Amino acid sequence: MPQTTHIDKSKLNNLLDSKTLLTVRTTSVTVDTTQYIYIGRADPGSDEANPVWLIQRTAINSDESTATLYANGKIAFNQAWTDRATLNYS
Repeated sequence: MPQTTHIDKSKLNNLLDSKTLLTVRTTSVTVDTTQYIYIGRADPGSDEANPVWLIQRTAINSDESTATLYANGKIAFNQAWTDRATLNYS
């Protein structure tokens, strides 16, 4: 029988800046040989153009190595989802 892992929800809330219910947007784009996956999180009902999103970008390279970075190098709910492709990630 497979083992299940219990997730402590109180710790999850802290990891997500105390946001308990989040809207999630995901999109993927390939540039040359690298696939970029963007994931955005915000409060439910948030406008995609408002700077209230936490945005991360994962790069999957042709050698299958990955790197996950955050918009402007910060884990913060302060970016617009519509700007995801033009933001700096570190």
